[in-house]
Amino acid sequence: MRDSAASHGQQDQDQAQDHQAPGPNNSGHSPEQQVEQNNQEERFVQFTSSNTDVATGTSPPSSVSLTSLGNVKPPLSPFEGENWASLLPDSEHVRFFKETDWAASYLGPLAQWSSALKQSTFMVLADSRAACVYWGPNRVAIYNEPFIPLAGKTHPTLMGSTFEQGFPEIWHHIKPVFNQAETTGWASIVNEMEMFVERNGFLEEAFFSGNFVPLRGGTGKIEGFYNAVHEVTKAKVNERRRVVLNGLHIPSTEDKRRLASHILPMLKENPWDFPMALIYKADDTVAGSCFLTLRGSIGFPEGHPLAVEAADISSDVGLMPLLRKARWKMITVPVDETFDGIKWSGFGEPSNFVTILPISDPGRLFGFLVVGANPRRPIDDDYYQFMQDLGSKISSIAGSILSAEETRKREAELEKELADRMRQIRYMAENASVGMQYIAVDGSLIWANDEYYRLTEHPRAKESQYPLSFVDVFIEEDQAKAMDSWKRLVQGESTISTEMRLKRMFNPPFGDPEPAIVLIHSFRVVEEGGLKSLMAFTTDVSAFKWAEASEARKAAAAQEAKHQQEEFIDFVSHELRNPLSAIFQLAETIITSFPTSDGNDPARSELIDALKGNIDNAETILMCAKHQKRIVDDVLTLSKLEYTMLSVSPLPVQVPELVDKWMKMFESQLLSHDITINTKAHPSLENHYDDWILCDESRVQQIFINLMTNAIKFTKAESKRKIEVEYGVTSSNPRDSFSKDIKWAPNHREVDDLTEHPEWGLGEPLYFTISVTDTGIGMTNNEIKKLFGRFKQANARTSIKYGGSGLGLFLSGRLAEKQSGEIGVSSQAGQGSTFAFYIKSRRTEKHGVSTPENAQLSLPIRSRSMSSAFQIPVVNFNKIHVLLVEDNLVNQKIVQKQLLKVGCVVYVANHGLEALDMLRESDMWFEKPAEPKHLDIILMDWQMPVMDGLTCSREIRRLETEKKITRHVEIIATTANARDEQIETAIASGIDSVMSKPFMVSDLLIKMKERLSIASKDANSTAGYSFWE
Repeated sequence: MRDSAASHGQQDQDQAQDHQAPGPNNSGHSPEQQVEQNNQEERFVQFTSSNTDVATGTSPPSSVSLTSLGNVKPPLSPFEGENWASLLPDSEHVRFFKETDWAASYLGPLAQWSSALKQSTFMVLADSRAACVYWGPNRVAIYNEPFIPLAGKTHPTLMGSTFEQGFPEIWHHIKPVFNQAETTGWASIVNEMEMFVERNGFLEEAFFSGNFVPLRGGTGKIEGFYNAVHEVTKAKVNERRRVVLNGLHIPSTEDKRRLASHILPMLKENPWDFPMALIYKADDTVAGSCFLTLRGSIGFPEGHPLAVEAADISSDVGLMPLLRKARWKMITVPVDETFDGIKWSGFGEPSNFVTILPISDPGRLFGFLVVGANPRRPIDDDYYQFMQDLGSKISSIAGSILSAEETRKREAELEKELADRMRQIRYMAENASVGMQYIAVDGSLIWANDEYYRLTEHPRAKESQYPLSFVDVFIEEDQAKAMDSWKRLVQGESTISTEMRLKRMFNPPFGDPEPAIVLIHSFRVVEEGGLKSLMAFTTDVSAFKWAEASEARKAAAAQEAKHQQEEFIDFVSHELRNPLSAIFQLAETIITSFPTSDGNDPARSELIDALKGNIDNAETILMCAKHQKRIVDDVLTLSKLEYTMLSVSPLPVQVPELVDKWMKMFESQLLSHDITINTKAHPSLENHYDDWILCDESRVQQIFINLMTNAIKFTKAESKRKIEVEYGVTSSNPRDSFSKDIKWAPNHREVDDLTEHPEWGLGEPLYFTISVTDTGIGMTNNEIKKLFGRFKQANARTSIKYGGSGLGLFLSGRLAEKQSGEIGVSSQAGQGSTFAFYIKSRRTEKHGVSTPENAQLSLPIRSRSMSSAFQIPVVNFNKIHVLLVEDNLVNQKIVQKQLLKVGCVVYVANHGLEALDMLRESDMWFEKPAEPKHLDIILMDWQMPVMDGLTCSREIRRLETEKKITRHVEIIATTANARDEQIETAIASGIDSVMSKPFMVSDLLIKMKERLSIASKDANSTAGYSFWE
């Protein structure tokens, strides 16, 4: 292009030479013609000198001179010479200018430049400001040294190049500027024009301001432009940054946006300075940790490894290591490959550096802001200052937001607390267990809670809310009292508490309904010294008042029970002491019964009379002892019932046989008192006569004995002495088996149906019924009402005249109740009584082994089988060899004497250790002694010194297992420990059977023979024995 421009300039020069006039020697004109010709030549020279066309690249013809116009030839100016550039001040840049190949440019060689272009060149190269001349239609650049930094990477090629060649990226912006200046003739101003200058090792964003002043050539046309420019980059960038800082406002307390919502939008408005950003919130409330949560980002795609959503600052994920370094101080670090994948905004180029700003105030970290630096701006002092200002501003905003959040949170907490309290108060008022009323001064009900309406049953309808309507809820007797309280409050009394009875009825746990009682606490509500309204709290105290009265009744009942118990103790003491007195007296009589009259030997008749008298006395002593035993048994049964320890053990029985056996017990008493007895079966028994039923014979017998004993006691002194016993079995409605006149005793407590337990089987449910009718003294209705109470008798005279503790019928009732039955009575004073009871049972099949007919009803017996290795010798029941282990010398003496009397051989040991020594001397020890003692059975006391009976029994069974005792020996415990649990403990310790004290020796002898018979039978029929079976 520059070659074409040079040829174009040479062509213009040749054309100019064609216009050259002939010299004076060859002019050939007249003087007048010569003058005219000279005038024309002068005008031509002026024209050509002032109208050199730079645009076409022509230069004035070198042959044209004043000498051709005449003899006058002015001197040639150096400015007009070919060497005009030598006039330029010498500098490296000027030398660079001169050395530029201008001939290759659109302007042509320097020698051919027009005066206007030369003048513009002198001016621009001499200017101390950055300036550039753009000449010709192609806008060829001539610039000075201060312009070099603005030229950037276009230097040095820009010199002699067109604007479009030097700055193609902005040519479309600047071309209209040139055109406008050329058209208008006025300078075109360029303000803060952005340019990218290659300097400092990178393409730098820069801003320039200046103007394009039109330059006219010799023809008067605009042939070029003088561009004076100055850089405003710093001011422009600082202004842009200041806009960001000014846009970050301290939010108002009403602004509830998060910090990221304040920061990121402003950063997005300046993508050049913030091509990337991350903002984290810090939570350092937990001591020793700092948890960061990402709140927003710019340029980070979803899932980018650096944009971790949440992490502890102590971890190594994402940017956490850098954030740790910047925890209390801003840092700027180079960008590495971990930042790949970010969508950089602004120039679309990756940042070279990122800056991490801690968002904090003294002592507290709010979070971090990570920003990418402008890739086309240097990291200089201005940048660091900007970052520090940005960090301070954001920290202030964060502190303000936190303060506002804390304030709002506190306000919200206070509001919530207030609302909660108000709600609680409302809730308490609505759901309080007391009624609340808010009453106007005229007596109309302003407000009341649900509890008030529930307590008083006051109507809720509006028409029922007339003045003083609240008075109508009280019974008529208390309404005057309510009005009096109202008047006293209105007249000035501050508070009044009073009890009132309502029309609403209260249903106590038992007894008849009664008016509900409320406690009303009312008070005045005074505002500004005047009565505003009245409040009343209403509490239902019906249950309390009833309980108060009930407690008073219970206290009276307890006092009465205590009185009855004291009477019972007196009765028991009386019943025990009277027989004791008789025993003492009769024993003394027996001791002194031997005849000693006149010092001679007593006659046979006297001895026989004394012996008969002693037998009578002994029988009386026995009767007294039995009476005491019955009282003790009744007290023990009462104790078991009270503590629900009484057990019921079902066994199969046939009702007719059972009743016959019971009746034999009373034959002698009935005969001695001349009482007629009639025993009959109820018609219901016809369908169950041969049935076996399950029941606890001893428990039912205890009830029957009580009823029969009472019948005999209250009939034996009457003129008509008759007792009738009726028994039966029914499958349903047991009360129908008795007279309709029977009054049944109330149940004391809920009891389980024992027949539902597995040991009763699945047979048909049945009811065993018995009634005892006598012709005794009878009772009144009032006496019947207290008949089945504890320690109760029909009247005080009963115990005085007939004796008794008042426990028998009470225990009978409880025993019937325990067996899912009832007891009742029908009686008229002077006409006798009928006592009836029934118990629940089940049908069963006959099973088990019946006891001998004359055997005493015994306590549970331990069943054993014995090994055939034990040789059980045949026992001579007329001479049983007995080891009596008893520490009480009196009991030793009495039992030993009685056993010797019936033919037994008795050995005595004072405790268990002596008993073991005795066994080592017996014929059952594996090492036969020289004179072995034969033993059949052991009578073992329980509580003894040195070694007790249970320990001794366990040792005996161990020796049997070790074959040191060569055969099984029966052990019967003789003890006063008669509870079921104690008997079970004895059986588990190796005892075969238990005989409870007190006992008759005759009954003990039956028990001994029974056990020895069982042992002999088992020895002959059983193979194998284990003590622990």
